[in-house]
Amino acid sequence: MQTRYVDTGVEAFTAAASAYEAWFASPLGAFVDELEKQALARILQDVGGASILEIGAGTGHMSAWLTGRGYQVLAVEPSAAMREEGRRQTDGLPIRWCDARAESLPFDEASFDGALLFTTLEFVHDPVRALQEAMRVTRLEGWVTVGFLHALSPWAALYRHRADRGEMPWAAAQLLTREDIERWMGDPAEQSETAVHLAPQAVAPFDEAERAGKRAGNCPAIEILRWSKHP
Repeated sequence: MQTRYVDTGVEAFTAAASAYEAWFASPLGAFVDELEKQALARILQDVGGASILEIGAGTGHMSAWLTGRGYQVLAVEPSAAMREEGRRQTDGLPIRWCDARAESLPFDEASFDGALLFTTLEFVHDPVRALQEAMRVTRLEGWVTVGFLHALSPWAALYRHRADRGEMPWAAAQLLTREDIERWMGDPAEQSETAVHLAPQAVAPFDEAERAGKRAGNCPAIEILRWSKHP
């Protein structure tokens, strides 16, 4: 499962940017990616609007998927290396790119129908401010969606092990729970979805491993929450 560092130390991804997408081409990566997109599709299936701001877009993996579903996407990414790789990966797609940080978005209020932060909050300096900014730039009756790496999942144990060894970006990450994000938002999420119950050491057939993880009660690696913006 891939993610990116979007606060201090963004240049830690300079060397990793060109190899970032390779993980999604691996058998496990492709399976996890599909589970995550299915969960996000369920979250977005009944929302209105056409314009989405993806905050912390990395190499544009989710932005590209969103454009394939008919959305107009503006991708925000502060890492120059990741942003340039994103432009290369999404060449020919109607995605606009912007160099900005989650805590200080250069957009007017109510500029977008929706805002997406997908495995982004873990790596920002001020997640409360990032959520406030996402809500600010979203129109009334629009939505903010947050996908996060669950702190109690088997995948989190792997990331903590890597952090203990000083590996970036995990050494700078704060892994989260739903309670953390709902406390920062000040309201419970209106909708939630989960994905990826298999262990990071799982081997094919992955669908059987996913079912086994659910039966075992594994905490999902990814949880996705959605709020609407009300007057």
